[in-house]
Amino acid sequence: IYFKLYLTSDKVIDTAKQPIIKKKIQPLEKQGPYESRRLWQHVTASLKAGNMDVATEHKHCLEERQRSEGKQRAATKTPWKPKYFIKEGGGWVYHNPLWKAH
Repeated sequence: IYFKLYLTSDKVIDTAKQPIIKKKIQPLEKQGPYESRRLWQHVTASLKAGNMDVATEHKHCLEERQRSEGKQRAATKTPWKPKYFIKEGGGWVYHNPLWKAH
């Protein structure tokens, strides 16, 4: 991976030499209703099973639900309030970016 940190020189990380660390995630039943793994679990399971038609149907249902919720918020003039991001200019910025940590 090649990258450049703000106002520094280019850096290189050889990912082949990095240890593999398994993700630690909450079980689905302990996740909030809008957490990605919970929302997309049926799409993921269908893809793993090789069933593209079922995966597509689950994905379509998720997208329709998001559209419906967006229309409902617009109708009630309820602003979208993300949990981890704030609006800055024309984009969204993570609340606690790594470059501001510690």
